[in-house]
Amino acid sequence: MAIPFKEVIKSLLGSNASKDTWEYIIINFRLPKAITAILIGIGLSISGLLMQTLFRNPLAGPYVLGLSSGSSLGVAFVILGAGALPLVLSDFLLSSYGIIIASCLGSFAVLMLVLLISKFLRDTMTILIAGLMFSSFAGAIVSVLSYFSSAEKLQKFTFWSLGSIGNLSWQNISLLMVAVFISSHFLSLS
Repeated sequence: MAIPFKEVIKSLLGSNASKDTWEYIIINFRLPKAITAILIGIGLSISGLLMQTLFRNPLAGPYVLGLSSGSSLGVAFVILGAGALPLVLSDFLLSSYGIIIASCLGSFAVLMLVLLISKFLRDTMTILIAGLMFSSFAGAIVSVLSYFSSAEKLQKFTFWSLGSIGNLSWQNISLLMVAVFISSHFLSLS
């Protein structure tokens, strides 16, 4: 819906827009998406800086080191393998917070494996190759889980993997904001 720029400014400054629907769209749909996109950009840039600094390699990234694949593997275990879990546990894991936790744990597990290998291998290129190996291994497990899952679960996993900044509540945005600012604070301390 096209909303005049003057009306957007009025809504953002606290004045009422000419139409209530415009104000509702701006405050409840467009503003949360814009804030989320900014926070995600800040978080991704900090993550990239830390990863490239840690490995002393400008090519180090979440795909090269297998972290994104580990994240997908954690979520695949939850979404595609939730039928094997008790009902109470699967209800929590299939919630938005459970999926976030599974994603973080999967990524963290791969990071710990890469860091463990880095203690034995001092060559950064070899560590990057090991990260690609973990990425391929995690991708293979996700493919096997996808093959044996139902169409509904596979659709949910596919939508998760495509990502979205929509349908976020102000509570979710404030949690994201706290996480980004705590992370950036620790970066400034190091």
